[in-house]
Amino acid sequence: MKHTTCSLALVALGLATSCQSKQEKASAALVDALEAHAEAVAESPAEQARLAAQKAAVVLPAPLPASAVDVRAGVALLLPEEGYLELVSVKGQNLQPMTIGLPPMARIGVKAGYPKVAPGYKIPFEAVLRWKPTGYVTSKPKQGLMGVQTPKDSLLGFYISELSLGHKTVAVRPGEPVTVQGALYAYFDKNNPQRLVLYPYQNKQVYLPLTK
Repeated sequence: MKHTTCSLALVALGLATSCQSKQEKASAALVDALEAHAEAVAESPAEQARLAAQKAAVVLPAPLPASAVDVRAGVALLLPEEGYLELVSVKGQNLQPMTIGLPPMARIGVKAGYPKVAPGYKIPFEAVLRWKPTGYVTSKPKQGLMGVQTPKDSLLGFYISELSLGHKTVAVRPGEPVTVQGALYAYFDKNNPQRLVLYPYQNKQVYLPLTK
């Protein structure tokens, strides 16, 4: 009886092993098929182009000195359209490489599966501004508060307000220059690698040519 039980046990074990072996083979075959399909797809021109675009979008560019680009046109966009702040002078700093998310309008034409980011730079700067209060407010305060953008929110420009809105501010008097700091963000123009596209302020497109 013991021998028969043992034989049955061996038979059952053999069936289980055989069944398990079939499952493993089927699983391995499926994995091989999926890998082969992935390799075949990856070798197609369309997939190669998509993968190349994804890789190019996340490769950081080389650091550049401040002299590589004139940031004046970019800083001017941070000033109020009413014209009550005058840009006296601006000094850019070294360009810091980073990957930048494309603005909403630039994402419209992006194909499915293609990156919605681009290599670019954060460009810190220091600027001297002068307040020209004529036509800005009916009651001309002797001293206002100038809202200053922070590096974490480059879409916040400079403005004059008698109220503190929770942003970093510096006091300014009419006609007197004041020094402020900020940062611009720009990414490479895919149609012209010799210029940067400034992240849009006031819905205006501005290009910053790179010096050779």
